[in-house]
Amino acid sequence: MCNVTCFPRRIPALTKTKRSVEIVESFCGWDYLLRLVEKCKQERDKALISALFETGGRISEVLQLKKDNFVVQKPYLIVKAMPVLKRYKKVGEYTDRHGRRRWKTERKNAYRTFPIHMSEPLCEPFLRHIKECGSDLLFRISRIQAYRIVRSLDENIFPHWFRAQRASQLALEYGFDIHDLIDFFNWKSLQTATHYSHMGWKGLANKMKR
Repeated sequence: MCNVTCFPRRIPALTKTKRSVEIVESFCGWDYLLRLVEKCKQERDKALISALFETGGRISEVLQLKKDNFVVQKPYLIVKAMPVLKRYKKVGEYTDRHGRRRWKTERKNAYRTFPIHMSEPLCEPFLRHIKECGSDLLFRISRIQAYRIVRSLDENIFPHWFRAQRASQLALEYGFDIHDLIDFFNWKSLQTATHYSHMGWKGLANKMKR
């Protein structure tokens, strides 16, 4: 009878999926964004991709946009009072059943107003949809539908990826600094701005030319 030494089966370590912001090293470029738009089968989907990038909004914020949120003042498309989610204020405290002190919070209404330069390549399909949309609400779809639209174009990107790309593009092409990004996105901390804005080697090289 032969002795067989049994080794425990090696279980591969679980790897944490990187967030869409963490995989953004620099602005992907207009050519790639335009290819995403061209792959869309419906005009609405083209406008959705354009809106996600041009506004830099969270998907829930973009889906709340209405025609009344936009005013053309050439050469800019002005976005007025776009809702900002994930804002809460403390309204009280309580102690949970484990004796830990907790905060009571409620959602705080916040809005941002900012310009989009109409010469940007993705502005045209977005503006066309705003003009031709038959309803007040621009996108009558759910978050899940929007997610599927984005993933059908490239399985490696998510709706929030466009937010990080917009921050990187503003830093690279317009020279936005941290404070400019805070104004554009209505962020509340420097940490958030630095987390999103990556210029990449091209941006650093452009800085050296000045």
